[in-house]
Amino acid sequence: MVIESNGDIATERTATRNNQDGNREIFLFDYAQRRIFQITNTRSVPNPAGSPSPSPSPSPSPSVSPSPSPTVSPTPPVDEPSNTRIEISNNRPMISLEPALVGGNRTYTIVFSSNAPALGTFDGTDPANAAAVTALSTDGNQEIWTYSFTVADNAVLSSGAEVPLADLSAGTFSRITNTPASRAPSPGSANVSPFIADDNRDAQISDNGQVIAFTSTANLVGSGNADRNPEIFVFNRNTPAFTQVTSTTTTSLNNPIFSDNPCLSNDGSVIAFTSNANLLTTNDDGGGLSNAEIYLANFSGTAISGLRQVTKTKNGLPTATPDVSPDPTASANVFTFGRRLSRDGKFIAFETIASDPKANGANTNFYTPFVYDVTADTFAQLGPRATSSAIDPVLHAPTFTDYGGTPKCPSQPPLTPCSVVWTSALNYTSGGTLVTDTTGLNPATVAQLFLTTLPVQTSGPFVRVSNFPATGFGVTAVASNSRQRLAFARPAELGGGNPDFSSEVFYQLLPTITTESTATLTLSTGASLMSVPVASPTATPVGSPSPSPSPSPSPSPSASPVASPTGLAAGELAVAQASASLAASSATVSNANASESKRTPALPIELNGVSVEINGAACGLYAVSSGQIKFVVPIGLSQGNFPIVINNAGTVIRGVVTIVPAQPDIFTSTNGPGGRAVVCNATNSAACTAEPFTVTTNDGTGTQVATILRVSLTGVRNTLASTINVTVGTTAIVPSINTNTDLPGTDNVTFTLPSTVDTGDLPIIVTVGVASSRDASTAPHITINAGGSPIPNPVDTTAFFVRQQYRDFLNREPDADGYAFWQNEINSCGGDAQCLEVKRINVSAAFFLSIEFQQTGFLVYRTYKAAYGNLNNDAAPVPLTRAEFLPDTAEIGNNVIVNQGNWQQQLEANKVNYFADFVSRSRFTNAYPANLTAQQFVDNLYTRAGIAPASASNRTAAINEVNASPADNASRAKALRLVAEDQMVIQQEFNRAFVLMEYFGYLQRNPNDPPDGDWSGYNFWLNKLNQFNGNYINAEMVKAFLSSIEYRRRFGQ
Repeated sequence: MVIESNGDIATERTATRNNQDGNREIFLFDYAQRRIFQITNTRSVPNPAGSPSPSPSPSPSPSVSPSPSPTVSPTPPVDEPSNTRIEISNNRPMISLEPALVGGNRTYTIVFSSNAPALGTFDGTDPANAAAVTALSTDGNQEIWTYSFTVADNAVLSSGAEVPLADLSAGTFSRITNTPASRAPSPGSANVSPFIADDNRDAQISDNGQVIAFTSTANLVGSGNADRNPEIFVFNRNTPAFTQVTSTTTTSLNNPIFSDNPCLSNDGSVIAFTSNANLLTTNDDGGGLSNAEIYLANFSGTAISGLRQVTKTKNGLPTATPDVSPDPTASANVFTFGRRLSRDGKFIAFETIASDPKANGANTNFYTPFVYDVTADTFAQLGPRATSSAIDPVLHAPTFTDYGGTPKCPSQPPLTPCSVVWTSALNYTSGGTLVTDTTGLNPATVAQLFLTTLPVQTSGPFVRVSNFPATGFGVTAVASNSRQRLAFARPAELGGGNPDFSSEVFYQLLPTITTESTATLTLSTGASLMSVPVASPTATPVGSPSPSPSPSPSPSPSASPVASPTGLAAGELAVAQASASLAASSATVSNANASESKRTPALPIELNGVSVEINGAACGLYAVSSGQIKFVVPIGLSQGNFPIVINNAGTVIRGVVTIVPAQPDIFTSTNGPGGRAVVCNATNSAACTAEPFTVTTNDGTGTQVATILRVSLTGVRNTLASTINVTVGTTAIVPSINTNTDLPGTDNVTFTLPSTVDTGDLPIIVTVGVASSRDASTAPHITINAGGSPIPNPVDTTAFFVRQQYRDFLNREPDADGYAFWQNEINSCGGDAQCLEVKRINVSAAFFLSIEFQQTGFLVYRTYKAAYGNLNNDAAPVPLTRAEFLPDTAEIGNNVIVNQGNWQQQLEANKVNYFADFVSRSRFTNAYPANLTAQQFVDNLYTRAGIAPASASNRTAAINEVNASPADNASRAKALRLVAEDQMVIQQEFNRAFVLMEYFGYLQRNPNDPPDGDWSGYNFWLNKLNQFNGNYINAEMVKAFLSSIEYRRRFGQ
């Protein structure tokens, strides 16, 4: 899905690629990856230094993300329109729906308008762009651009499966138009917004991305638009050439002629647009003079034919009614930007005040959506028209969905739509009768999305496919091929977290319902499984899309906290079980794929065909199985009783759950009653260490200060810390901080131990008002000892630990992006000690497994193995010493940071130079004299590598490299590299190198150096790693080295 936004909404933002300046940028949302990519990266040109800036400054627009991401530092100011000399703006994107499938991939194309001179990156504040700014000052108009990117077409959206990162911001920009501006840009001021000429606009693109239609005031085809009227043009990317569709002239400034909003069929062979010109001599009669009518034409790829006028109407409302929107002086027909032409080119959707869109007759007072059937040349009205007492003051923006082959349209051709969807605030029955009571589909008369099948019947059936609360304004749907997936923008809180009611983009999932199950649903809190009551659902009215019962107040509080939950809190981790199967098979989302800052939504809302919703808001899913579902309650839900609906591949189980202000539940080692509470010592901000705790803690300087503990729990999102109580043993403590982690459904409450705190093995309980975590009889415990703590070891801190991995294994300081990523990977655990241990092990192992190390350090290891075999004439189990390893690794890894700059070219150049240097060394030339034949040279390498030459996969290629001149060092270098990079050598030596790097990296020594003195330690770990088939976790190898006294003494205690 493509988005235009001035928010800093990308999940993949970096220090140099973000939108903190508040420009209008183009973004791509990938539902399968659950990521937002910033495509354009531009910044406006400010007024010269010294120009007055407005005061006070408005706040930047909020992010679409459910929670803010960490701020990129330093934070540039948001560019104020009143302080803008030349606005840079990227607008009205449209993406190709279904490009050709080639080798399992599709290349999508986005078309949009922009006045930026360069779209990969353009910063109008950078003095280096002075020449471009000078050019913009006279020619800064909007032009048509495309952006193309290629992705694999293998994601099954309903599976929720983790998808490898595919960077959608790495595509290619192409400029389509290059026209002189109709007017130079003008700066903004306190009362005037900056101006740029919107000369090329409203671009649409065919399904395959090859045909583009747009409006332009430029003279793109010969002298066909010398008067610079807004005309319709088509651009064929295959040719490439422009074709002018309309050719009109404005003769009076009181009656400007325009042509706008072109729409294309799937292959671009049919084009629809609106124009108030007299294109066919049938738009000049009386009241119909210069009315904007809808036109249709055919495009062959090079020429326009078959132009015909679809509507014939008159301007304006019969009488002025200023209290009715839109304005009565507007055109009779509204043909808004978007896909209003069906993919097969046989249906057009629009809205009109005309009673009959073809009769050029009297108009009504209210706009109503219509569908035009091109083949039958007939119009059909979508639902009833508004009246003076039933107002419908919204844009209806009808569009088509349920195309052939989808669940609701299985038998039609792929390009044929079976349904149309639109917006309406009217309350009418499924048969199309306006009503004022609950027999209608929309008794609250809120702007909702409605749908009916094609061909349209005045009697319906009509269905409502949204369930919006009575907030916000109109909504324009962007439909996929199926009603199951819609997108829209709306300034409302729909459960996902939008407390400031900004206009945000929403993704609506409407899963198919095939069976209503009578199974009994049970719920519990997700940290320690406290039971939560579930009521039976009320009957669903016919024709209504699973409406929620009206929210009712939470139960009256009792005198004291109770450990029997009355409901779930917004943002709480929860577990659902039922008397029937909840999923066909199991699936789990890893913590690495769950993030409130790096994923949107933070968790999948579908997992193995299962979805969960509360009051229409999607719940994030951690795990599904036949026995239970682990989910997170939507963070934006208000208090009350709401329906909960579980959909398992069409089978629906319903219940009603109470959403309460808070329901604390502490994470435990048992994920149930008792056990150890997930609490850590946060006194030193750099690390949060596990129990046992002490009353005071060394702050790192030798000073004992009051211990600060952090408890991980769920169910207290958005609760003020001052309203929370933590009881340790019998000591009641009011915490100082309540924050949510980046992990959905996890909160952290921080509190300071008083000097009088109980000591020993103690229960810990968290209460908020009347809601409590488990009581003392089943609460988890922590241990607090009297006295103070020793000096902490810096390697226990995340930042220090991650930096040390870079230095020990990659021989360099961390790059900013990688440093932040790996820290976040560990910190996502919060205070969960077990999770922290596992994450630290996996993060450390990842450095050995990384592309950077495998292509540098491991390659050096294999080069020595191939050249010389193992040390001491194979008496030792390894081929090189640490003293040999370090300088060679530094040489081959010089200036290489994977995924940064031209790292691949740099790495290749380093490898070529390294092997050329290696074969020139005296040790090598002594071992391989110049009189060796090509076969002898190569076979010796393989023999020393421990591979039978006859079975080696790269042997022939290596021999061919040196055949012509066996003594030539350049040829020998290539042959040695082929042996070192042979997959048989890689596979044979992988575990051996892994163990050796534990000594080189963690212990900074050779395996046989003191205190070992021999190879027994190395052999022990190699045997154990081999025993577990290379699984370092099961072998506990990395864990043992990280926790070893020798490793930890490198940094402290």
